[in-house]
Amino acid sequence: MDSPNRQTQAARLYHDVTKHSYTSVRSGAHYLDWDNRPFPFKIYPHAAALALPRNLNLSSMPTLQALSGRAQVDPQTPLDLQRLTRVLFCAGGLTRKRKVGAEYYHFRAAPSAGALYPIEIYLAGGPDVEGLEPGLYHFSPADLKLRGLRRGDWRAALARACAMRPSVAQARAIVILSAIFWRSAWKYQARCYRYCFWDAGTMLANLLAAADAEGLEAEVIVNFADAEIERLIGVDGEREGPLCIVALGRGAPPEREEVEVPQLEMETVPLSMEEKSYPDLVRMHRASKLSGVDEVLAIATGQVHPGAIEVSRSAWPAGSGLGETILRRGSTRRFAQEAISAEELTAILESSSGHPRCDFAPLGDTYLIVNAVSGVASGAYYYSPTRRALELLKAGDFRAEAGYLCLEQPLGADCSALLCYMASFEHLLDALGNRGYRAAQLEAGLHGGRAYLAAYALGRGATGLTFYDDDTVEFFSPHAAGKIPLLMVAIGVPA
Repeated sequence: MDSPNRQTQAARLYHDVTKHSYTSVRSGAHYLDWDNRPFPFKIYPHAAALALPRNLNLSSMPTLQALSGRAQVDPQTPLDLQRLTRVLFCAGGLTRKRKVGAEYYHFRAAPSAGALYPIEIYLAGGPDVEGLEPGLYHFSPADLKLRGLRRGDWRAALARACAMRPSVAQARAIVILSAIFWRSAWKYQARCYRYCFWDAGTMLANLLAAADAEGLEAEVIVNFADAEIERLIGVDGEREGPLCIVALGRGAPPEREEVEVPQLEMETVPLSMEEKSYPDLVRMHRASKLSGVDEVLAIATGQVHPGAIEVSRSAWPAGSGLGETILRRGSTRRFAQEAISAEELTAILESSSGHPRCDFAPLGDTYLIVNAVSGVASGAYYYSPTRRALELLKAGDFRAEAGYLCLEQPLGADCSALLCYMASFEHLLDALGNRGYRAAQLEAGLHGGRAYLAAYALGRGATGLTFYDDDTVEFFSPHAAGKIPLLMVAIGVPA
């Protein structure tokens, strides 16, 4: 009998029941219960805390270089607490706060759908991290501290869950990204499962760029035995579930290969008065779990996909440094209907489209609607990362269509270019089963997060958008026939 992950009707059903259409967004009224809004931080009130360095000196490496994968990465680069803090801060740290009425809103390094921040960061540090006792920690962006959850070196347990993947077994430190689904479901209901992977992807974009800027080798793993990771970080796998793992650096493998993982008894503060569970989301997450090492080995490719396509940086405009870009990045609320240059669009597409070092092959494609790019005719396009070329699908002014597709938001009509990340449903399911749905959403978030950073590095703006699913496919067809839309990112001149 096939494993639940290979019963791919689960992903098809979830995708169908969470589609947006002109009718569904008007008939499915959902009112936000502001008194029950989830708290944006996970708090372990009794866990010991380690304060991280606050004088960070974030990298001044040009953002486009850090995104392109062309930085000089050395597997033997040492990892100390200062360098590790910069990577964690760039992934999920607090960058600024703003008072709206009587309430303060905290903004983080990476964008999040609805600014709900469902992604949590855990860290397993080995003995090769200078200044950090080996252990399992939770990263707290609220006060820039690590909270200790387990003492000791837990890399062997993580490597076992990843079928002894060498990058995990030899990593100096391992980052685990998980999602507390209720934080996003409070607003977006069952559809939020997609958005959680977008958010994890945008955090990955920042994290991988920061690791590159530090000279640290990094590899992303999406295929692991879920129950083993859940037990290690102490989550139930339904209310909160691990999404991906990042192996940082390369050092001596752990001395112990067989590690028993006891139950983690660590109290956390409730997020809100009441949490609501969405059955469609729970079923999808269960159906995409991998039950053990044999199942991981059956779908994870042995090949390491080596990262970004080499591109000629000489053609790119100058941009700001990575640290400056991350601190300045936001989400543009209004565009000016002005043009960006063809060189800027090229730099954004090329620096954001590379595939990371990871355990799955590329799954997605990039489509776009060009509204106002000097030197590029308005129209609908497909972008080929291997040829670094735009393929015109249909010419014309499609501002109105772009605005309509992203739920009739003016951002789509007013931006210079609307990027649409899509993937072949059959391909992703054949490659990874239901797990492929997770991987494709994560990959789209990664590309979108890189496009965000590239746009802000060039002094432009960006924002992520959702969409009418079937109408988007129809607009880009016949080229996009059989594909599903994953994420839209609008790029342009802020008003």
